[in-house]
Amino acid sequence: MKRNKLIIYFIILLLAGSIMNIQSQNILTDSIPAQSIQFRHYLNNVGKNNLSLLIEKYNVKIADAGVIAAKVMPDPELTIEASEEVYKLELGYTLELGNKRGARVRLAKSEAELSKLALEHFFQELRAEAAEAFLNAIHQRELLDVKQSSYEYMLQLSRSDSLRFRMGEVTKNDARQSKLEAATLLNEIYAQEAEYKSALAVLNQYMGMAVDTLNIPVGKWNSMKRDFVLSELINTASRNRIDLMVTHKNSEIAVNQLRLARAERRIDLGLRAGYERDWHGFLPIRDMVTVGVSVPLKFSNFNKGTVKAANYAVEQSKYETDNALLQIQTEVSQAFYQYEAVKKQMNQYESGLLEESQKVLNGMVYKYKRGETSILEVLIAQRSYNEVQEQYLVTMKNYTSSLVNLEKVCGVWDIDFE
Repeated sequence: MKRNKLIIYFIILLLAGSIMNIQSQNILTDSIPAQSIQFRHYLNNVGKNNLSLLIEKYNVKIADAGVIAAKVMPDPELTIEASEEVYKLELGYTLELGNKRGARVRLAKSEAELSKLALEHFFQELRAEAAEAFLNAIHQRELLDVKQSSYEYMLQLSRSDSLRFRMGEVTKNDARQSKLEAATLLNEIYAQEAEYKSALAVLNQYMGMAVDTLNIPVGKWNSMKRDFVLSELINTASRNRIDLMVTHKNSEIAVNQLRLARAERRIDLGLRAGYERDWHGFLPIRDMVTVGVSVPLKFSNFNKGTVKAANYAVEQSKYETDNALLQIQTEVSQAFYQYEAVKKQMNQYESGLLEESQKVLNGMVYKYKRGETSILEVLIAQRSYNEVQEQYLVTMKNYTSSLVNLEKVCGVWDIDFE
């Protein structure tokens, strides 16, 4: 009789497992089509189609147009006067002295180069944000897998308890408790599925795509282990950081603005050439050509406020460069310490903490099936196991995020998911 019970028990477990697999497959069904995407392909789409980046690129085009506009020369002036007996034609032109045009062109070129640096800095920030979104999508997918695995495990235990209750091996309350826990885990799956799909929608936003097809990130983040030396990272950041290059370019712009301010204090000559006829009767009695030069009286040069402001801007830019260098050293150090701390936490999980939590759960379930413990202790062990799994995923997410941030603040990039 006992042998028959065991056979029936085994058959029902197999049927429960089949039903469980069918139900778990139906959990992630969705009408929106999906496709896999590699990290490199994803970043390539971000670089080509991100709308914010496309908007930022127009600043470079505008600055290049400013260089062309700075090359313009003063327009000549044509004056025509006529009366009943006098006709006068005069051509005037302002001759700029002090190389004002050259100073304007140099300043415009420096500003155009600054806009290109700003675009590159914007792309580096965008690339890091896009990588973070990719990481978050993988994180949400891994969390969904953990919750689904826990649900399947508890669903199997719940069906087993239902059978054992019919056989009189467990109480009705134990069977209800395991069934309730399975239903609770299923609700968590539904909520996590929404988080996962929301993360996938963010990927489409970074790629400038409509959310008519979800892009499933491909890759594992456990292959992104790096070892760094802080002093080398600081040296690398001092050479590669775009914002430091921006401060150097700002210093150059300040110098060019000072040169332009000094050039604009030089006088401009007004040149005029004219022709005049005075008519009396049928034939003209006067035919005259005039030439003139006008020299402005630059009393405004006594006011040196513009030049002083430009001088102060040059001095200020020197401190900005020193401040940026110090800020870079601080940011790299902070990112390095954060990365090392999270790496130690990750190593602790991988050195046996995950396996121990699994062994505790398996041992508790084994004792429960033998009637040596209650269902509440099994549920506590199950929840502890889930917490360890989720905390490990959070730690892995923090590790990869800290790596992305560390490479960003150092001005380097070799992030990839295989």
